Parts: sequence; C-alpha cells; structure tokens
Amino acid sequence: MESNITKWRRAVSGDLTSSFNFASPNDATVPLPSTVAYIPPDNHRHPDYVPVPPTVQALPVQEPGIRPARAVPYELHVRATADFSSGGVTIHFGNSGKVAAVYQVYSGDGANGPWTYTVAPDTELADRWSLTANGQTEYDLSVFGPNAFLRVFKGSISGSGKANLRSRVTYDTRNNGVLLGIDNHGDAVFKVRVFNSYTNEMTEHTLKPNGELSEFWSLHSSYGWYEFTITTDSDPSFQQRLAGHLETGHASMTDPAIATAQPQQASVNQVATYSATA
Repeated sequence: MESNITKWRRAVSGDLTSSFNFASPNDATVPLPSTVAYIPPDNHRHPDYVPVPPTVQALPVQEPGIRPARAVPYELHVRATADFSSGGVTIHFGNSGKVAAVYQVYSGDGANGPWTYTVAPDTELADRWSLTANGQTEYDLSVFGPNAFLRVFKGSISGSGKANLRSRVTYDTRNNGVLLGIDNHGDAVFKVRVFNSYTNEMTEHTLKPNGELSEFWSLHSSYGWYEFTITTDSDPSFQQRLAGHLETGHASMTDPAIATAQPQQASVNQVATYSATA
C-alpha cells in the first residue's frame, strides 16, 4: 500500500489496465517513427534549443471519425426536482455502477460554483439550491460526469404557465437502448417536445397534470450514445438535456458526434470528456 494514494483516489481512479483488451490483444507490431534524427551529433554540451511560437496561431481541431472504445464501469443517474412552493431545486446524484463517480455541477450565471460530489457505488445523495433566498426565480444548472455524461436543467419557479417536468433515463442493456421518462408535476397541460440529437427526430407528447410518459429509444446506430433535449412552447425558460453513453460491459465506439456538432455543442461534449478524464 502506498500511503500517498488516498482512499478517494483509489475509489475514483483506475490503474489503466482497463485500457487494454486482454481477451483479444493486438499481436501486430506497432509502427513507430524513426528516432535517428534525435541522436546527439557528439558528446559536447550545446546551448538549449529555444522554441519559437508560430506567428499565426490557431486552436487544434478535433480529429474526425470514430475509434474503438473500451468498456467503462459507470452507470450514472441524475434527476432534478423543482419545488415551486419552497422556491428551490434539488438534484439527486445516483450511482449503480461498479466504481465511484464524480459529478461536477456548474451554474449558468457563472457567478457560483462549481460544486463537486463523489458518489460511491450503489449510493445516492442530493443537494438543494435555494433560489428565492438569493432573490432568483430562474435556475440553470449543468451536471457533468464521467464518459461525457451530461444533464442540463433550466427553468423558472415563479409565474403562470411555468413547467414543472421531471425527466429520467433508464438503461436497457439487453435491448441496447434507453427509456426516456417524463412526468408532469404541474397543474396544467403541457405539450412536450423531445429532440434526439443523433437521429434528428422530434417527437411531441401531451402531458396532463400528474401525467407521465415512457419512450424507448434504440441506440444501436449511435453505438450507445444518446442526447435528448426536452422543451415546451408553454414555457420558453424550460429546457432539459440528457446525454451520455449506455454501458453494456462490452467494447464500443467513440462518440460519433464529436467533431461533427455545432461549436457550442462540441464545446459541451469536450468539457464533459475532459471532466471525465481529468
């Protein structure tokens, strides 16, 4: 045991062995570039090389295409509950995976947070954001997790016609898909729109007060990746986004939307990926 490795790090960090496929290893020789140019010309000491930055600089571009991806042991669950009477929003962080999961919550106003939560396997915890206590009526919270997991919750807790919809994703590994559930906890009828970013499909549903729906989405064509955006015309402030990857325990492919999405969308995917690997 190495005393410098804390219990937290042991819980959330792997030892990189999951990066290798021991069941069917690649026996081919890996082509490596020649290093002949790096051989010292002599044994004398020379002045250090000072690199010069290019005159015209640009951000690197994400390489297109998909690549094989190893299975990861995550199974993440996050849902939000808006309480109109008490003027707050509660987010529940669940973890039914095999290892600990780290969630980071960011506020859309950029003035508060971020907040970090570590959830052990088979554990759920919750935190509450009080809006009325801070003189706020709208909320904008984004939850990032491992392997490009993302949940975005936007809305308002005051005014007439404000939506109080709760969404959830249930994983169906046997059928390689997810069940998207939406519940209407408001006192009005709402026409709900669900947009699938990977298939460009838009579905509409009418939810009565205390009504609920459950819709199955196959993820075969997107290699297990999903992203749904939920909106309603009755409340322009309301939006929920649910994105991530269905883990089946088998190898998969990288996100096919990387390097193909719009700049704003790509930046969100990249933040989620960096958050997972940091």
